[in-house]
This record gives sequence, structure tokens and C-alpha cells, in this order.
Amino acid sequence: MKPWVRWVISGLGIVVALLGLALALGGVKLISLGGSWFYLLAGLAMIATGWFVFRLRAPALWVALGLLVVSGLWSYWEVGTDFWQTVPRVIVFLFIALGAAIVSPVLVDKSGKPALRWQPAAALSVVLAVALVALFANMFRPHPTVIADAGAKAAVIKADAGQDSGNDWPAYGRNTEGNRFAQFDQINRDNVKDLQVAWTYHTGDLAVDGKEYQVTPIKIDDTMYLCTPSNIVIALDPTTGAERWRFDPEVKDNFGNQNWKRCRGVAYIDLDQTPPPSWRVTPAADQTGTDGTAPVAPASGIAAAICHKRIVTTTVDARVFTLDAETGALCPDFGDGGYVDLLKGLGPTAEGSYYLTSAPLVAEGIVMIGGKLNDNLTVGEASGVVRGYDVASGDLVWAWDPSRGATDSSPLPEGEIYKPETPNFWGTAAYDPELGLAFFPTGNQTPDFWTGNRHPYSDEYNDAVVAVDVKTGQERWHFRTANIDQFDYDVSSQPILYDLPKADGTTVPVLIQLTKRGQIFVLDRRTGEPVVPVVQQPVATDAMPGMNVAPTQPHSAISVGTTPFKESDMWGATIFDQLYCRIQFKDMRWEGEFTPLSDQKRTLIYPGYYGGFNWGGGAIDASTGTLIVNDIRMAQWGRFIKQDAAEKIGLEATTEGEYSTQTGTPWGVERSMFISPLGVPCFKPPFGTMTAIDLNSGKTKWQVPVGSIQDAPVHGIVPGVRIPLGMPTMGGPLVTGGGLTFFHGSLDYYVRAFDNDSGEELWRGRLPVGGQGAPMSYIGKDGKQYIVVVAGGATRTGTNDNRGDDVIAYTLPGNVGQ
Repeated sequence: MKPWVRWVISGLGIVVALLGLALALGGVKLISLGGSWFYLLAGLAMIATGWFVFRLRAPALWVALGLLVVSGLWSYWEVGTDFWQTVPRVIVFLFIALGAAIVSPVLVDKSGKPALRWQPAAALSVVLAVALVALFANMFRPHPTVIADAGAKAAVIKADAGQDSGNDWPAYGRNTEGNRFAQFDQINRDNVKDLQVAWTYHTGDLAVDGKEYQVTPIKIDDTMYLCTPSNIVIALDPTTGAERWRFDPEVKDNFGNQNWKRCRGVAYIDLDQTPPPSWRVTPAADQTGTDGTAPVAPASGIAAAICHKRIVTTTVDARVFTLDAETGALCPDFGDGGYVDLLKGLGPTAEGSYYLTSAPLVAEGIVMIGGKLNDNLTVGEASGVVRGYDVASGDLVWAWDPSRGATDSSPLPEGEIYKPETPNFWGTAAYDPELGLAFFPTGNQTPDFWTGNRHPYSDEYNDAVVAVDVKTGQERWHFRTANIDQFDYDVSSQPILYDLPKADGTTVPVLIQLTKRGQIFVLDRRTGEPVVPVVQQPVATDAMPGMNVAPTQPHSAISVGTTPFKESDMWGATIFDQLYCRIQFKDMRWEGEFTPLSDQKRTLIYPGYYGGFNWGGGAIDASTGTLIVNDIRMAQWGRFIKQDAAEKIGLEATTEGEYSTQTGTPWGVERSMFISPLGVPCFKPPFGTMTAIDLNSGKTKWQVPVGSIQDAPVHGIVPGVRIPLGMPTMGGPLVTGGGLTFFHGSLDYYVRAFDNDSGEELWRGRLPVGGQGAPMSYIGKDGKQYIVVVAGGATRTGTNDNRGDDVIAYTLPGNVGQ
């Protein structure tokens, strides 16, 4: 043996021994916390292997092979056949065994006999190398967490689903029911692979400096409408992408919106079809129709002439305005010069704190408005009042205030202020025209993490679904999805309305509410009573002095990603960062969901406060009753810290960052993602999935990971390889009659089409940058079906790199536009 070969082998032995020492020491720490003994024993075996390799002794091979076998058996005992949990448990030991096999002919026993001669050593090395290659090859294919039944096909139970919206996409969720279902089947399972870009439009409002594109466009007749993060409203030709008009409301920067600009959608109304309150007259007894409705006063004036069809939207500096849908001109009869100031009645703390990001609901001539508030900075934030405005005049018609609840929804007299510190509504509402009810989800009284100052009415309406009469704002019912929320689990996704079939052939009108907790509540939308069982489960209550916590929390029989963590769920790219994560997990407070924060040590927060299900919501195949949802699976940790102590160690206060002052409460809160030193999550993949649920049975039909690591930077390094771990998602899905689910809210730069029956990815189109919104679909005047996505960059990158302003339409070849 040449001297340099010997030194190389001996050097590798030293490296293995040192790594084994690190593993063993970490194993001791884990054992001291009550954790697994495997890491100590594996570390000792690695030390022995390294020592024997250093000395060129034959036992190195047998110890290495034994460690590999034991690690495989231990892995199966802990996690079964779960691929991504198996990888870090065995891959390092597989490398060590392969190395030992390769050098085994020079490893000798006491008699000088080699551990293996060259031929068997080569054969063993090939076997181990093939196993290693197979392991790596399997990293490049998705691993479903729930596999669809072979040949399963959803039965059609409502053949005319989606027909009421014709060829259009007339509202944020396609309709006021929020189902995001388009009945079009021109693009289907068989031909989706042929999709091509039909046209691309650039808005000119680049998603930089805190701007994010989260918009879903709408399409009415022969025009598409969308908004940019700066609330610029744009009208396009839906078959060519040519710009028809644009309007810029010139939003003003303030403390709250300067780094937080979004516009998720606009609304539309034809006043001739749905007269607003200001166009209605009080009927005489003999004038009232047989249905009890009042006759409609004729429109008059210049405004009515130009604004019968209106686009309605809001701004991040707290205004609502309406535009003529045909010309883009402001409607002069609306509010003051075309605008209504939404800060009116909210008091001195509202400016810079209260602003709007989501698409408004317009129904029965009412514009229904809620707003976002800064989280966790201070007490005394403005009211979360939900208001209904006349869509023609801009007059305030009603105001539902959590502090008054069901007792009174009349607007306050001029000059009075709605009571501050109430739960707010910052998403998009849904509406049932048969019941005349609008449904909206609420958030929490801020600050989110300290509950010692909560008002009784805040606890009553936190994280709730509220049903109100859309014409009067009078509350019909409300349902809480959490009791005394201490983790920012505000409910933000648009409720989905669906008529659930029963065994006797009748249907129950239900509301489906997705939550950040991963719970899916299915309620009778007439009464708010659960249709799918809900139970109150005990949770930990060992809270800080002064905190008010609930002893139980509601859990639905349908949920996604809610299984409590255990030590074996901790993950890492290798055995070493997996060990680190297990130590961190065992060293945290964790008694399951809603374990209260402490000032003594970090508390694990799971489900995380980004979701579960965030504002993007879900979709339902209304023809089959299949609910399709994308979720986020990211755990966080948090702990209380005195504000002066945080200042001393240099923590910078923000609403969304790692430290918030919670000024006016005894404690600030420090929090962050639960990740390893390598920058990857400390818990098992997937970190984001697409799930199909049969609402008739409550059964999960399939669940697949969504997104790869390809474009997600880790410590500034972009992997560039498409390994479909399943990454955190944003935005929502689109479901079509072609048996497809479209989605583009992953961290990699793709729009995808999934088979609704199996979850199989049938098509993938590369985007110029990432996306965050929800796709939409329509039939153009050319008779072709289009799929449209808006891509401005993946969510919360923290930089201005890889940002865009792209509106992209896809269609089948044969008549592709320019």
C-alpha cells in the first residue's frame, strides 16, 4: 500500500471518529432530556468504526455494517416506511458502510487476513452503492402521505354545478359562495400536458419593497379586471392580454403599509341587476310586490349614466372606491369625490394601523368591508368593526361591532368612535342569496400572545365565523373556532358555501371554514350548528400569572396536518441536525396544541400561526363534493421577554418579525421558525400539501406534497434541484370540470395541474418567478378555455430579488394569442 493511500484512509477514520464523538455527546444531552438512546449508541459505534479504520483493522467493516443494519431496524421501528423520515436516519451510515466496504481489502484482522478480498468487497460495494443511488433517486419523486384508492373516481352528484357563472369568473372566489370551481372541461386530464402560454402581461408595478402579488383576477363578459399591490386597477382583454384601461388611486405610505402592500382582488356589480339601498324607495302598501320587495327608483344623473357597471375595491391606506367598469373612471357619486374614508369612526390609533388587503364582498347593493390591524405592537388598536356601505352612494348602511354583537348593527352617530381592541375581519366574506346572509371570519384582539387584557366580547368573537343579514348587518349567529386564542390563529380564508347531500336525497346548506389550526369546520349555514362533529378537547393551562387561557379547544372530525408532534417527528437533512432538532424539541415546553408561552423557556407552537390554512383558502369540486385544500406545516417557537431586556439584547420590534413589544402588556414576545442550523425545518416533511377530502364521507381521498426545494434559498444558496419535499404554500387552488386542480402558490416557480381523483401531478409549467395567489379560469370570446395566474414572486423572500409583475394566461394550442 502506498503511504499516501494509508494516510487518506487513516484520515477518513479520524473524521468518522470525530463525527461519532459529536453524535455521542449530543446523544448524552438527549438522554438527559428523556430522549432516545440511539444517538449515543450510534455515536459510540461510529467512534469504533473510525478507530478501526485509522488502524486499518478488519472490525471496522463489521461494525459499520452492523450500524447500518441497526439504524435501518431502528428507523423502521420509529417511522415505518416513511421515506423522508428514513433518509436522515440511514444515509450517513450507508456512506460509512460503503466506505468501509471499499477499503475492506486493506483492513486486516490480527492474523493479517483482510476483512474481505477484492471480489466480494467489490460486490458488497456495488450493492451499497446501488442502495445509495436508489435513495437519492427517490428524492426526486413525490411521496404522497395519503395514496388514492386505485381506480377511484368521484361520482358526479350535481351535473349543473358552476353553470350559474356562465363563461365568466365574476367574483374573487368565482362566485359569492367562494367555491373556486369552474365547470369548464375543455382543458382536461387527457390534454392538460399540451397547455401553452397564450399571452403575458406586465402590470408595471413590480413586487418589491414589501409588495406581494396575491391577486385573483375576475372576468366579466369580455374584460378581465385585477389590482396590483399598490391598488392600481387594470382592465385587460382576456383573450389577448391587451390593456384596456388602468386607474391609480395613488396610495399614501404610512407606518403600517410601507412594507406591507397587497391587493388580493376586486369586486363587480351591475346596478341594473342589483339595485343598492339608495336606489330603493319605500313602497306604499299597494306598491309592494307579492314577494315583499320594494320597487326600484330609476337611476339619474351623470354618475348613474357612466357607472351602472362598477368595479369596487379598497386600498392599503384605508379607502374604498368604485370605478366605471367600461372606462375606469371614478364614479363621482360614490362617497367624497369617488372615495370613502374608512378611518372615519375608528379613532386616533387607526391611521397607519388599519388598512385593507383583501377583495371586498358586494351583494344586494352593499359593499362589505373589514380591515387588517397591526399585530402585537401595542394595546389600544382600532376597532375591528365590519361595515356595509351603499355601493352607489358610499353611505354607511350598517356596522357590526363585536362589542355590541347581535344587539345593534346601526352605524354610530357622527363623531362617535367604535370601541377599540375588538377582533377584526381582514379576509373576504361569502354570501348566500337564498338566506340573505353574509358570512365572514374574524381574528383576535391584538396583541395576540398576551391574553390578560382581553375583553369578554373579544373572547366571544375571537377566531369566529359570523353570519349577518347583508342588508342590515344584524347578526344571525356566530361560531368560535378557538376559545381564547393566544397564538394569532385568526381565521382569514373565505368561507366556502356548499349544499351537502344527505342519504335521504335532501341537502343541508353548509358553510366550510378552514382555519390556521388546520381544523375544517362544517356548519349549517342557517344556524351555525356543526354538521360534522366538533368536540372540546382539553389543553394545557399552566400559563403565566395574569394570563387568561381556556381549558378546552374545539376540534372538528375533519382536519389536515393536526397530529401532535412527538420526538420521532423531528427531522434533519442528516442524523446530526436531526439530533440537534430532537434536543431542541425535548428542551421546549410542549404539551400539545395551545401550550402557553413562558418566560423561562421556549414553547413550541404547532400548528404554526401562518397555518394550517391561511387567507388563500380552498376550493370545492361542486359537482362531486370533493374539497381541495392546500396547507402550511411550519412550526414556530415563542417565549415572553421583558421589553427592556429585549431592548438590551438588540431585538428589533416589528409586527411580523422575531420580536414584538406588545406595549401596554407586561411582556414582549420573541418568536421564530423552528429550524435547524442548516436552515431547514426541524420536523418531518411535507411542509405543504394538497389534500382532497370527500365531504360526503369525511374521508381524505389523497394527500400529496406540493413544491420542491428548487428555488427556495437556504442561507442564501438556491439548491437548483427539484426535490419535491412539499414546501410551505400560499394562495389557493382552482378546481375545474376537467377533473383538474391548478395551483401556483408553492415556493418553487411552477404552476401545476393535479388529477382530482388521484392527486397525481399531470402538468407543470415553469414561471418566471414564484406565485402566491390563486389561479382562475374562463372561456374567452374565441371559445377557448384559459387558465390565468399572476406571479410576482414567492412569499416573503425578504429581498427584492426574483420579483415580478407577470399576468400569464394558458390555453391549448391551435389559437394561441400573441
